[in-house]
Amino acid sequence: MCLLLLSSCAPPRDVVPESHDVQRTPSAGAEGGYEYVARRPLAVVAIAESRGLDHEVVTGIADRLANSLDVCATQLASEGRLVPAAARIAAHIDRAGTPTGLALTLTPGPGPTANALVCFVSPFKLLHFPAADVDPQSRGLAVEAAWGGSAIGVPTPSPTVPEPPR
Repeated sequence: MCLLLLSSCAPPRDVVPESHDVQRTPSAGAEGGYEYVARRPLAVVAIAESRGLDHEVVTGIADRLANSLDVCATQLASEGRLVPAAARIAAHIDRAGTPTGLALTLTPGPGPTANALVCFVSPFKLLHFPAADVDPQSRGLAVEAAWGGSAIGVPTPSPTVPEPPR
């Protein structure tokens, strides 16, 4: 009888305690591994990474940058000075809400650099984030942008290179 009781018991099992790991998942609407992407006719601005900033603040920044970049790209295109390119800005946000310590990556060349400085870098530097009494190293973001036709998947002929015959 004892043998029957012992044989009917389940073998001991390993028990895994409940986990409280924090995992960051992309927000709805994020694409390509970006936290947020704002698309306009001649511009795309994507938040590659953010920390210490509310999602609403980050998406608002991306939308404002995309709007200003698109307006600027449209103006440059009408003047024949738009050069399709891309840029990335990584920055800390200080206690007062000012972007500091900018790290820039730009498409090489005088045309792309000029476009980036006028249409993307300058508007970014003028942004103001909410103030917070925290270590500036704990708040920051990386923003990537592309403008002009080929940079966002819609080829735009360069004014200096004639279109191929049809």
